[in-house]
Amino acid sequence: MASSKNKLTEEQLREGVFEKILKGILRGRTKKVLRTLKDNPGLQRAAENTGKALDELEQALKNAGY
Repeated sequence: MASSKNKLTEEQLREGVFEKILKGILRGRTKKVLRTLKDNPGLQRAAENTGKALDELEQALKNAGY
């Protein structure tokens, strides 16, 4: 990340927000993320799909013995 002396670019800001959303989803905080995104149905739908995909991945890994 940039130091306090340097301004963050729009790309860095987006990257930071996206990273926090993904970390929240990955840590099982899907409901909190969905509440945060309630004003944007497209992002909310994408978060729901990501949560479902992570559940499917976890199940597949469990079935494979990992």
